[in-house]
This record gives sequence, structure tokens and C-alpha cells, in this order.
Amino acid sequence: MYIYTLLDKNLYVYKLIVGGNMKTRSQIPDKYKWDLELFSKDEEIEKVFKKIDEATKKIPTFNGKLNDKDKFFEFCKLDSQYSIEINKLAFYIQNSLSTDNSDVKMLKLSDRLSNAYSKLARASSFVSPQIFALSDDYLNELLKDKRAKNLDNYIREYIRLKPHKIDEQTSSVISKLNRSFNSSSSVFDILSDSEIPFEKAVDSKGKLHEVNDAVYSKYVSISDRTLRENAFNSIMNGYSKFNKTLAELYLSSIRHDIDFARLEKYDSVLDSELIEDDIPKIVFEKNIENVNRFIPLLHDYILARKKSNKNEKFAYFDLFESEKLSTKISLDKAKSIIKSALKNLGDEYLSIVERKFNDKSIDYLPNKNKASGAYCSHCYGAKTVILMNFTDDYNSMSTLIHEMGHCINSEYFLKSQPYEKADITIFAAEIASTVNEILLNQYMQQNCKKNEKKALILEFLEQVRSTIFRQTLFSEFELYAHSSLEKDMPITYEELNKKYYELSKKYYGKNIILPKNLAFEWSRIPHFYRPYYVYAYSTGLICAIIIANKVMNDNTFATKYIEFLKNGTNKNPVEMLKNIGIDLRENSTYDIAFDFIRKQLEEYKAITK
Repeated sequence: MYIYTLLDKNLYVYKLIVGGNMKTRSQIPDKYKWDLELFSKDEEIEKVFKKIDEATKKIPTFNGKLNDKDKFFEFCKLDSQYSIEINKLAFYIQNSLSTDNSDVKMLKLSDRLSNAYSKLARASSFVSPQIFALSDDYLNELLKDKRAKNLDNYIREYIRLKPHKIDEQTSSVISKLNRSFNSSSSVFDILSDSEIPFEKAVDSKGKLHEVNDAVYSKYVSISDRTLRENAFNSIMNGYSKFNKTLAELYLSSIRHDIDFARLEKYDSVLDSELIEDDIPKIVFEKNIENVNRFIPLLHDYILARKKSNKNEKFAYFDLFESEKLSTKISLDKAKSIIKSALKNLGDEYLSIVERKFNDKSIDYLPNKNKASGAYCSHCYGAKTVILMNFTDDYNSMSTLIHEMGHCINSEYFLKSQPYEKADITIFAAEIASTVNEILLNQYMQQNCKKNEKKALILEFLEQVRSTIFRQTLFSEFELYAHSSLEKDMPITYEELNKKYYELSKKYYGKNIILPKNLAFEWSRIPHFYRPYYVYAYSTGLICAIIIANKVMNDNTFATKYIEFLKNGTNKNPVEMLKNIGIDLRENSTYDIAFDFIRKQLEEYKAITK
């Protein structure tokens, strides 16, 4: 709820497209550009900065007074009012910069907002410690007040987290020193982005290719096996040369997490991370347990890929080879297909899709100095927008329907929930987007040419491998690393390498060659510097598979699913999923998802005989 926490969510950093013969922003036709519909006049921007200044002066007047109910609710109302306006300005600036990072005006506004925000954060620093200092009886009394209607989850979160918060003085010292305490992630970024030397990879024709993390996924997905193998070796060998340094960075990051978890009286880092979204530990444990239960299905898939590849030396890097649909798909055709693929979600859902296609909510085409990739951005009081770099192919269409899932989800909860609950947890964030991806894939399978179906099934099965199985492998690896140090069992770079390779052998089985340098793959995964959230990719896809299957086969289910999309943070996401028949604490839930996966695998095997 607080200004300084909400604003953080809008301050994104993007890798940018540079150089080449790409069109400038002004050369892109207006019909392909979004219109943020905010701050058409400079005077409107100045009003927000004035409000930030007012908030910076006014919020400290509540210092020491939050134990008075009237003052507490007056502060909360004031905080929401300021936050809405400030977040809209952050939304406007950052989205404007993502379409043209050379915009001098926006760069200056970004710096100015960052400075103003820093002052506001300092002025607000007393709030959280003082609310934690309030008695449980007082906080429970607040919940009974009619003014707490939209603040109930906010207050309950304080009650839930209260046993784990440290005193104000210690908290103040730690917050000032936290950046220097843990620089592991930023050091890792510097190493991986610019300082680790990667050897050039040679292709089957003897041509050399520059290799780095940015182009790695491109090279390992192409049909040239020589280039795939050499690109893989280039990346793994590059990281291997910094193995000891990267191990120390990762272990240092874990030690930092452990120290803070212990300061806040948690039994483990896992407990401290799951509590943020109020996720029961059993959800994390059940995901690992059940994905392990279905590892034989992954082995069966790999054997099918090996037979299809007709290569007895089928290796890890061969898994990434994709069979792209060669058909050109224009933007207009993609829109038409997307609407057909989503028809089972009902007229209301489709009407929002149609509106987003036509109200300049989407920035479609690449231009010089525009952010690469794609994203969806939402903000209370503004229309949800999508940034794309559409290139007339299936992948672009799939990306567009993915981001549209995020967009419609945001549109629903922004309209259905008050400001204080109009957001989404990391745990639930990818469900809506992935449901759309699966619906598109299944629609295309039913309406494609015979020679295209193999590629579409393979796309789905690779998503399962990389999102469910691989992310769960990651979860097991970080659980090993954290729990070892939490038990005061020192581990070295050699043990990290050994454990990762052992897990890889368990997951991928005997039907594939696992190069020895795969042991170093863990050291290139940036997710590990933010502990215990990759499991949510796995649970998210499992939920999405079940939801998409129900949407396709039960005409009444779409209504229930849309209620889930409207939830925001009004209710616990695990309980909301249970309300629509998906209980991640029950093994039977995983049976449903993997039964669908198994059927897709059987189709793949039949096609590739």
C-alpha cells in the first residue's frame, strides 16, 4: 500500500535495441503506437510533483500518532491518494522511456521523480516500524472498524508478519547498510553481461559467431547442430572459468538471506520468502514431490525426442532445437486468430480483447531505442498497456496473446477491486497469461496443416520441460544450497557443481548425453539471487494447464475463471484457486495436469513414428 513500495513496482529497467537500420519512433505510423492518455500538459506533471512535495511534508505529521484510530485511517486515506497520483506519473515516465530511451525530457523527469521519491521514502520511513509496534489487540480492533473495509488484508499482513519484525533502531541501521551487505546480484550482472569472456562458436560451415547470454538462446535453438553444441560449450566454459568466484557470490547471497531471516526470527529463508504472498509451505513441498513423481514422463519425452531426432548421440543442447512455424502471420491475422482461440472465455472477455486491440493500448512495432521483448504494464487510474516488438510470425502472436492474458487480468482486478487490493501476487501473475498461450497452442493444433502440428505439440512439451521440470530442478538446487548453510554445513563450488549435475541426471535420465560442463549451468542463472520464487513458474503452468483444459471442455467454467481474474489481492491466491477446483496441496491436482501433458506426448510420439 505504501507509496515507497508501490512506486518500486513501476521503476523497471529494460535492455534496449540499439543501432541497425531500425526505424525511429517518429517513422512508426500512429496506428501501431499506444497512447498512454496521461499528462497531456506539463502543468499536470507539475501538479504531481507538487503533491509529492506536499506528501513529503505532511506524512511526517503522523509520526507517533498511528496509535490513534482516526489518525491511522486518515493517514491511510492520504497515503492512497498520493500513491495513486505518484504511481501514474511513474507509469507514464517509464513506459514513455521504454518506447524511446533517448527521450531527454523523460530522462530528466525520471531523475527528478527518483530524487523526489527518495525524499518521500525517507519521510515515510517511520510508518512500518510504528505499525509493527502496535499491539495485536489494537490491530484487531482496527479490523472491526468500517473504515477498514479496503484495508483488511493490509492490516492482517502486519499481524501475520509482526512476530518476524525487528526493532525500529536495528531496522533503520540495516536499511541503510543493506545495499553494501548484499551486492552479489549486481556483481553477477556485471560479470555475466560484460566481463566473462566467451569464445566464438563455429557453425557447420566454419563461420565464427560471437557468443554471449543475449544471443545464446538463439544459437541453441537453430537447426545447425554444430553451432548449437559450440554455443553451449562457449557459454558453459565461459562460466566455468569464473566458477569459484560465482560460487562465492551465490553463497554470499545465501548467507545474507539466512542472516536476515534469522534476524526476523524465521526458521529458514524459505519460510521468510513464502510468507510475503501468504503461501503455505506445503505448496512448495508438494510441487517438488509431485514433479518428481512424474519425472519418468520427462524421460519418456526425451526418448521420443531422441527417436525423432534419429541421433544416438542426442545431447542436452539438442533439446533446445525448435521447429518454428514457417507461415508468415500478419498483425491483422494474428488478432483474428487470437480472438478465435479465446472464444471459450466468453463474450465479455472477448469484448475487452477487442477494445484493447482498438483503443491504442498496444505498442506493436520495434523502433530504435525501444525496449526489446514484450511486457504488460498496469497502474490504478490508467489503462493497462502492452509493449510488443511484433515480427509477423507465430512467436510474436504467441507473445501477444500471452501479454493480453496479463492485460485482461489487470483490467479485471483494476475495475473490480479498490486501489489497496488492485494488484497481483508473483504466485498468481503468470497464470492468466499462460492460460492464453495454451489456448492458442491448442486452437492452432486443431486448425493447422498436418505438417505444422508436430511443431505446435513440441512447443507445448518444451514449455512443460523448461517451466515445470527445469524450474523445479532449480527449486531443489536452491533448497539444497540454502538448507546446507542453514545447518552450518559449509559447501564449496565443487559441491554446488556436483549437486547440480546429479539433479540434472535425475531429471533428464539415461536417454540423453549430459555434457560434463552442464555442471556449471547453475552459475549462469540470475533467478538464484532472488531465492525461492522459481517454483511459482512451475505451479503457475500446472494451474494454467488445468484451467485451459477446463475452459475448452466445460462451458460453465469460464465464469468461475473470470472471478479468479477479478480477485487481485482481495483473497489468498491459493484459496482462490481452490475455489475453482485447483488445490495445489493435493496430489490429485497434479494428476490432472500431467494427464493432459501425457496425452500431448502420446500425440507427439504418434506423429513422429
